[in-house]
Amino acid sequence: MDMNLLLGIVFVLGMGLFLYVQRKSLVFQKILGPIVYFAMYRASWGLRAMDWLGKTIPRFLRALFYGGIVVGFAGMLFISFEIIQSTVQLFSHPELTPGIQPVLPIAVKGVFYVPFVYWIISIFVIAALHEFAHGVAARAYNIPIKSSGFAFLGIILPIIPAAFVEPDEKKLVKRPAKEQLSVFAAGPLANILAAFLVIFLFGFSFPGVSAQTSHNIALIDLPALASDLTQWNGLQVTSVTPNSPAASIGIIPGFVITQIDGIPTTDRTRLLARLDALKPGEQLSVTINGKTQTLTTGKNPQDPTKSWIGVQFDTQTGPTPHAIQTFGEQGYALLIGCV
Repeated sequence: MDMNLLLGIVFVLGMGLFLYVQRKSLVFQKILGPIVYFAMYRASWGLRAMDWLGKTIPRFLRALFYGGIVVGFAGMLFISFEIIQSTVQLFSHPELTPGIQPVLPIAVKGVFYVPFVYWIISIFVIAALHEFAHGVAARAYNIPIKSSGFAFLGIILPIIPAAFVEPDEKKLVKRPAKEQLSVFAAGPLANILAAFLVIFLFGFSFPGVSAQTSHNIALIDLPALASDLTQWNGLQVTSVTPNSPAASIGIIPGFVITQIDGIPTTDRTRLLARLDALKPGEQLSVTINGKTQTLTTGKNPQDPTKSWIGVQFDTQTGPTPHAIQTFGEQGYALLIGCV
């Protein structure tokens, strides 16, 4: 059994056991009968820290959260635009990858897949920062906090975890609209600032999509470290667009690409440079399952100036010879889990 699937099953069963043991302490909100529900477990986690921070620098925090109102409304406009654009693209160019996809630990079409461990850690970090900021904002405006805790959306068994902070709503609704909006905007603002902090510390990249220039401003070049330890052993095809250049030479999901124009997938830098330099109408040799074939790149339906092959893939990774020589297999597994 796949390790990520096993961990997901263990997590869901563990949450289900917690639900059963603590059933008298949980607050349930039924969404669709007893099948789909939202459950909340009230506690007092982090309340002292929220109170301390909110009372230590209240003027700075109020100014920051006022700015969060502007960021919040700007973000809603941006997301609305992206949703509309993605919807139009879905109908006009269904062969392209949607611009907006749910991030889930499930490898299915239309989902941006991440391993379960990364997904659950991200959920907890995002939710904790988000709700903690709501609590700090409330205390900065002298609004009492009744409780904090965690929650989950359940479909029979608990599936998606969440967190919450519960301010005194009776006092919150009596405050000026600007203060109410500041408390509401504090959570999203905290997540946005955290994202920029991660970018500043570690940089980011989108291999094969955009130039990897942000590493120059990163304090810690984490992607470069990962590249030094890990190589692409192959590109496993996950989907092929009908009537695309890839489909014309018989590529189907499950095939593994090991070379492109004679460049092995283990040579990631040269491979990405070659893919970025591709133009529509170019001849491209592709080695798949040990057999080399040639295709002619097409025009990207969204941008005719860019090339298009019509294939999506997952990277098959493994340790570089340097990583094995330096750290050994167990040391590599430990390090890459941290990276």
